[in-house]
Amino acid sequence: MSTIVLAILNAVGVTPIPPTPSSGETATDWVKKQLKTVAGWLKALAVKAAAALPEVIGAIVCWLLKAAGSVAVWLAENLWALAVALVAAAAVFLRDYRER
Repeated sequence: MSTIVLAILNAVGVTPIPPTPSSGETATDWVKKQLKTVAGWLKALAVKAAAALPEVIGAIVCWLLKAAGSVAVWLAENLWALAVALVAAAAVFLRDYRER
């Protein structure tokens, strides 16, 4: 799997992602851009995985990576859903943490 990831990173020409938005860009725009970039990486990884893995396993991994890419694109367009999911995950974590 690491071979596939390295091949994708080299093929795409990955550069480090800046931790903050550049000037003139809002935080929302920056998050959308990063999610769309991740979606592109996942879709490219799906193509490489389908070619490198045996037929059935490759098809399953390809489908999972394409679905993850589609979710990332959808989250980029619907940031409210990402915020709701993060709040819900934090609430569940805190509830479980208190019960210990």
